Amino acid sequence: MQIDRELPFALLNFRKKKMFTLEYANTPVYGNAEGTNIQLNVKWEEFNKEMPFAATSYDSMPHGVALYNRAKAGDFGAIAPYVAQIVAEDQPSTTGSQTL
Repeated sequence: MQIDRELPFALLNFRKKKMFTLEYANTPVYGNAEGTNIQLNVKWEEFNKEMPFAATSYDSMPHGVALYNRAKAGDFGAIAPYVAQIVAEDQPSTTGSQTL
């Protein structure tokens, strides 16, 4: 698939009907073992700090798909592998009867 890297990336703010422009994206990491989700830090020009963003190839918004495709193409650096979360077995449970 050919990716047009010259297209401006923008996120539509539906409430204000304003477009947000991507300044940069970095630190891509696979968000799941299947590789269908890539976690990125993105910086929109209209905001003063980076934000987390989960990009997928099946996102309902075009900018999500575009960010996923650019990440897969290596535009934001190498994608770090997925690391499964370790859940401790002695986590408190809310099952069973409880009294206050």
